Amino acid sequence: MRSRLLCVLAIVHSAAAFVLPRALAARTMASTVAQAGESCETPTLYDMPVSNAGARVRMVLYYKGLEADVDILSPMDLGGLKSPEYLALNPQGKMPLLVTKEGPIYESDTIARYCMDRFAGKAPSLEGASLAERTLSNAIARHHDMYIQGIQGCMYKAVPPFGAFGSRRLALAELGKQLQVLEDLAASAKGGGPYIAGGQEPTLGDCTMFPTAVFLDFMLPKFDWTEEEIFGPKLRAWFGFMKGTEVGQRVYTEISSALQKWDANGRWDTIHLAGARDSKPPTLFDKILAGEIPSDRVYEDDLCLAFRDINPVAPSHVLVIPKHREGLTQLRQGTEDHKAILGHLLWAAGKVASEEGLEGYRVVINDGEQAAQSVFHLHVHVIGGRQMNWPPG
Repeated sequence: MRSRLLCVLAIVHSAAAFVLPRALAARTMASTVAQAGESCETPTLYDMPVSNAGARVRMVLYYKGLEADVDILSPMDLGGLKSPEYLALNPQGKMPLLVTKEGPIYESDTIARYCMDRFAGKAPSLEGASLAERTLSNAIARHHDMYIQGIQGCMYKAVPPFGAFGSRRLALAELGKQLQVLEDLAASAKGGGPYIAGGQEPTLGDCTMFPTAVFLDFMLPKFDWTEEEIFGPKLRAWFGFMKGTEVGQRVYTEISSALQKWDANGRWDTIHLAGARDSKPPTLFDKILAGEIPSDRVYEDDLCLAFRDINPVAPSHVLVIPKHREGLTQLRQGTEDHKAILGHLLWAAGKVASEEGLEGYRVVINDGEQAAQSVFHLHVHVIGGRQMNWPPG
């Protein structure tokens, strides 16, 4: 194993020695590294237990009994994910990475399928015993990669964005939606077997989804999700079955042990909606949002509400508030988690002004008692319909 690591390192370092413009150097290094794999007959997987993407590949290796055929090393053996040596092999700087005689491979689905193909003679095939199983397994893997993996960071990353979402709340809601789609996919299995595609043997669908299910099971309760909210009946039964299998238990232990270390180190203590909660008392605006106090609403969407101020200082005076305060009592309390909603509030303020037909208007956010803030739920004043003076009072 040591000799194979030295083989990779030597070629990476020789490629890095070229004094070339950056783009050309990168191409030259990648080409040289690809040639390096030809001298390293045994594939080397760079991965760590906490990676659910890497665990997909590890499950393929474990099911097929390939631990003598594929070396598993930490990215730290190449200096870490962002080291020049690692980036020469995987320009994305992520796990997993497989260095093969054909060259480096750095997407978990591609790595898994490469191993399934290269070692096709070793059972189980992980393909599925029937066309229906193969189709469903591939559909589940694709659904995971397209709609779940891209936003899973909302469960453990410190700040957004999470895929296309600038809000953790919205990303978590989308995650719930996609888990329901996955439940429906799994429930459509016709084979009656315990694995996710309905067969009597595991498939790539199991290898893809199970490590992420471990993430979901460990992390979502920190956001107050119940077991029923995380998994529907079909997925819950499948997850329980997988944890009882030899490979499933092994991967479950690998991932959960790493996550427990994250937890012990306070990973979720400062994460919005998990350890970091809004502990301030409710305000008048909460009652308006709940409909307990009437308001003259002029605009509303999923994120904000705009209504007329009951003590207007101009012919048009509208307040725009976030529907979920989430610690945003004042502008000074804003964090990176609030960037999306703050931008949305200003967009909504402009929309309200346009719908009010205001030729000119003032947008005001009072922050603190000295600035005359009276309700500690951040709100944007849209004031217009008369001549404004400067400086404001």
